[in-house]
Amino acid sequence: MEENMDLLERMKNGEFPDGSRVLRAKIDMANPNINLRDPVMYRILHEPHHRTGTKWKIYPLYDWSHGQNDSMEGITHSLCSIEYENHRPLYEWFLEQLGVFKPRQIEFARLNMTYTVMSKRKLRRLVEEKHVTDWDDPRMPTLRAMRRRGYTAEAVLEFIRRVGVAKNYSISDVSLLEACVRDDLNKHSLRRMAVIKPLKVVIDNYPDDLVEEMEAVNNPEDPSAGTRKVPFSKVLYIEQDDFRETPPPKYYRLFPGNEVRLRYAYFVKCTHVVKNEAGDIIEVHCTYDPSTRGGDAPEGRKVKSTIHWVSAPHAKEAEIRIYDRLFTKENPEEGEDGFLACLNPDSLKVSMGYVEPQLALTKAGDRFQFERLGYFCTDPDSTDDKPVFNLTVSLKDTWAKIEKSNKSK
Repeated sequence: MEENMDLLERMKNGEFPDGSRVLRAKIDMANPNINLRDPVMYRILHEPHHRTGTKWKIYPLYDWSHGQNDSMEGITHSLCSIEYENHRPLYEWFLEQLGVFKPRQIEFARLNMTYTVMSKRKLRRLVEEKHVTDWDDPRMPTLRAMRRRGYTAEAVLEFIRRVGVAKNYSISDVSLLEACVRDDLNKHSLRRMAVIKPLKVVIDNYPDDLVEEMEAVNNPEDPSAGTRKVPFSKVLYIEQDDFRETPPPKYYRLFPGNEVRLRYAYFVKCTHVVKNEAGDIIEVHCTYDPSTRGGDAPEGRKVKSTIHWVSAPHAKEAEIRIYDRLFTKENPEEGEDGFLACLNPDSLKVSMGYVEPQLALTKAGDRFQFERLGYFCTDPDSTDDKPVFNLTVSLKDTWAKIEKSNKSK
């Protein structure tokens, strides 16, 4: 005992180099539980501590400090992931030998999700090796990242409630989390119009100097949210995907000769297009029917599609960040190549789009539904001159499924 106490004191004082000595608990080297085979309690580590500086040269191992910390803090139930189940006898043995208050350790399976990793060690590599910008990068599975992406606390808690607590290893589908987010945001998010991939539309028979204000609904799920005024003019922007010069089957949006409804505004019919020297369409020209304002359809005339828009002279240019799954594999840890081998190169796409004027006045964390596009939130990188919006979760897009199906045939 005297020799051991002397060695421990000399270890503490920094007399020995890292790795040359350890303090072990003398239990039973023949125990069937490997954790009880004289486990290490202290090891030498010549590293400064953020509180004690360089005073200490030895530091405790997790199993030795875990139970003591819980006991000191008055923890009644210590909740651990399932890999600590075999460590519980050692946790209890140390507390019994010390004769202190003994919390109860309970183990459960760690939460795992598809298309991401949850290990702190692996997440640290993503940050330190610059695969992501930081711990709050919206592609990360951290709470900081989810908050920045626009996830609500209510949606995350609902996801946890649906997943439940289990003992067995399992992987939860990230689509379930996205569904919880989508359901919650649908109830509370204000609707706004934005164009991510802009295509100019000119209404030839609309007065050059006329600007009208269209009344738009803030949230159809919440009548108390009221309405807002949206400027409408001769020149607009629509989404590129809402126009086809040669429409495929079942395409009901804008194309030459077809009539559609502009959300909250008028019916318009495409008459012709303007192309650049490369043959790309740069302008779509239309005519409008003044009698169809606000959705009125004289003579029972009907259209099969309604598309959103923003007024070109009034729109605010904005940076739009479209986030996708961080990994291409459902289980990134599956296989021999390692999780970094299946990083998704398209997990972030940045484009410059246009948003309606009110979106220039938002603050970081504000959440919206960009109509027909998805749920977005204002990023902390936003400035008065250039607002920045992060995609939180997309809407269900029926046409995208049809188009994808056609390409696979």
